[in-house]
Amino acid sequence: MTLTGVWLNAGGVLLAGVLGSFIRRGMPEKLKAALMTGLGLCVLYIGISGISADTDTVVLVLSVSLGMALGTALDLDGKLSRLGELIQQKLPLRDSQAADGFVSSTLFVCVGAMSIVGGIESGTQGTYDTFLAKTFIDSLVVFVMAATKGIGCCLSAFVALFYQAALTLSAGALAKVTTGLVISQMSEIGSLLIVGIALNLLGITKIKVANLILSPFLPVLFYLGQQMFRLAG
Repeated sequence: MTLTGVWLNAGGVLLAGVLGSFIRRGMPEKLKAALMTGLGLCVLYIGISGISADTDTVVLVLSVSLGMALGTALDLDGKLSRLGELIQQKLPLRDSQAADGFVSSTLFVCVGAMSIVGGIESGTQGTYDTFLAKTFIDSLVVFVMAATKGIGCCLSAFVALFYQAALTLSAGALAKVTTGLVISQMSEIGSLLIVGIALNLLGITKIKVANLILSPFLPVLFYLGQQMFRLAG
């Protein structure tokens, strides 16, 4: 097990967010809008590329539907938004978009497939190739996002640090109760959430993606339930 990849990813996101927020100063609103459109298209591609044609539709529909129901009941989107607003109030530099930047960047760096795959890889194999690739992608996206939404984006690095460290530390137990197929299903649902983030960035939808945070983990429960049913039979 190694947390090297987790630290690299969090450090890259933090640095990219800080640098992007400096670029933002004095940038014309028209250019910010253009950057956000380009960013949205790139994020959309990242999400779509992670979805396979062999996706188990039943698992996908159940995971997304139940995940949204659970997230809505727990008001995960509201909690994350309120955390962003609290951060915005506490920042020494007043930034009207800090909360939005924090929420958008946190969702991108945390809900995607590479967080899950990278955590399992680091936790079971002791390597961090996936996290290295993720650091490059996250840094580019957060840099552009911070250039349009401000300093709040860099704070997603701390959420990513704790979330991905938790995934890595629990990966051994997760690998023992799942299969490669289940992990693949988790990754594909994570990619679908990235598509939702992209549609929001493009202004096409206003999906409360934070309410779907639990969806990628539901295939594990379905698999365990199936195994218990087989044993009981």
